[in-house]
Amino acid sequence: MQKKPQDRYLHINGLQLHYLDWGDSGSQPMLLLHGFMSCAHAWDDFASNFSTRYRIVVLDQRGHGESQWPGDPAYTLDDHFSDIACFVDTLNLKNLIMVGHSMGGRNALFYTSCIPLNIERLILVDARPGNNPMACDALRLLLDNLPQKARSLNEVVDVAQSVYPYLSNEICLQMAGYGFKEMSDGSFVPRDDIRMRQQSQQNGYIVEDLWPFMENITCPTLVVRGQESPFLSREDALKMCRIIPDAKYREIPQATHMPVQENPEAFRMVVSDFLKQ
Repeated sequence: MQKKPQDRYLHINGLQLHYLDWGDSGSQPMLLLHGFMSCAHAWDDFASNFSTRYRIVVLDQRGHGESQWPGDPAYTLDDHFSDIACFVDTLNLKNLIMVGHSMGGRNALFYTSCIPLNIERLILVDARPGNNPMACDALRLLLDNLPQKARSLNEVVDVAQSVYPYLSNEICLQMAGYGFKEMSDGSFVPRDDIRMRQQSQQNGYIVEDLWPFMENITCPTLVVRGQESPFLSREDALKMCRIIPDAKYREIPQATHMPVQENPEAFRMVVSDFLKQ
């Protein structure tokens, strides 16, 4: 029987933040951070597989999933850092393995650079460190295509697979089910705060520059890229590994920006190998 997580909530920085706790509090903790416009359940398959060895906690970051939206659209790197720092302290997570995808990877990188002694290992999954035209165009394409209102979850699935062709129908349906909610008229709308998309569009799809913080990361680090990712170039990923003192680089075949979901078996093997070293 597949293990299921517990839904839990914490009040942090004036917001009620939701997280999934996969139990086994006596094991080494692993914190999973999802990407932009995603949610904690995006990690379900990975978390289920690793929950026999680690205490897995998966945070719905502010404005995403079941977590509360701030009154003002406060979604800067500093806002996320403050949430994550308080979350880690409140749960007393020590000797932590931190894993982040995309936006979550950027937040994990920044946290680790600021509080390096708290992180035992860091895994960055297709997380762009700065800005380039290819990444900005990829984010624009994603935002332009993802519906703000859909007639069915299958419509969401069709759009997601047009952007990420390696995603299976099963995984797409699961992610759509957690990422969208049904309205009284039978339509489906995203659970994430629409103002995040609007901010990104207004800012020209750029992100804060994290290159200057990488040399502060002292723990063993794994930089993972989807082999066909438009968000993180191979050149930038290899440059990250040159700057981070103890970093390794791996690519996931048959994957673009979502290697965790597009090629889950290959991703699990890469992470397992890294954690054994």
